[in-house]
Order: sequence, then structure tokens, then C-alpha cells
Amino acid sequence: MKKALIISILFFVIKANGQNLFFIGEKSYPCTESISLQSNKEEGKDLNVLFAKDNSKAYFVVNTKPSLNSEFSGKLIIYLDDGTVITCNDISEYDYVDNIAKAVYALTKEQLNKMRNSNLNTVRYTLNVLGVKEVNHSASNKGSSTKTNFPDLISEFFK
Repeated sequence: MKKALIISILFFVIKANGQNLFFIGEKSYPCTESISLQSNKEEGKDLNVLFAKDNSKAYFVVNTKPSLNSEFSGKLIIYLDDGTVITCNDISEYDYVDNIAKAVYALTKEQLNKMRNSNLNTVRYTLNVLGVKEVNHSASNKGSSTKTNFPDLISEFFK
């Protein structure tokens, strides 16, 4: 009986402390852990991604630490392992603070459902460098030993 009680309390503590928050501007969102996608450019910066939510809305959040003052701009393209391509045109917010470029892209229910059915492979994004030049980048779900399982992450977070 004591073991069951201890396990229950431990599970509750882990769940209670498992709440993450993402901050941008004057807003904060409950979110998943950040996952690093490896840059496809030699000596490129990795792209960190996470999922966030606000009431019934789902978001795909990206951030990176570019070499120069840059902001995310334009659309974001997500390539899934099954060949599905998801284009996010709705950049809800973006920011550049502490040498980190951040952006929040709204996801439709249809886009989220596609991501529940196939793993994320690559993300293509654009950075506006110094407000003068737009540069395209991509980063992939290569992982050091294994790929992150995004369908499980999404299903758990958006229960």
C-alpha cells in the first residue's frame, strides 16, 4: 500500500512540475519541452522547436541563435516522414531578444492531425537578416542517437 501511495505522489509531483512555459513579448504559453533540430548547413545554427497552446489554439514555436540580428519572416514549411508537406503561413508573433530569434506559428486542427500521423523530418524557415536580406535555412530531426517521436509528443500534449 505504501509503495502505491509513494508512486502516486511521485507521479503527481512529476506531472505538476512538468508544466513548461514559453514566453514571447507580453505573452506566455504552456508548452512542450524544446527539441533541437540539427541544421542542414555546415556550421549552421540548430533550430529549437516546441508545441504550445492557448485555449483551443495550437502553435508551432521555433527559435534559433543566429550569427547576426535576425527575425523570422514569411512562411514556415514542415516536411513529414510520409511525404506530407505542411505550410504555416500564419506567423502569430516573432521577436528577437537576448540574441535569440523566436516565432510562433498557428497550426490548424488539420495540420496538427497530420503531424499526429507521421514524424517530423525537416523544417524550412526564413530569417530576415538585419532587415535587409532574407536567407532560407533548414533543420532536420536527426538527433544524436535517435529521432524524436513527434506524433507521441503531440498526442500527449494535446490530449
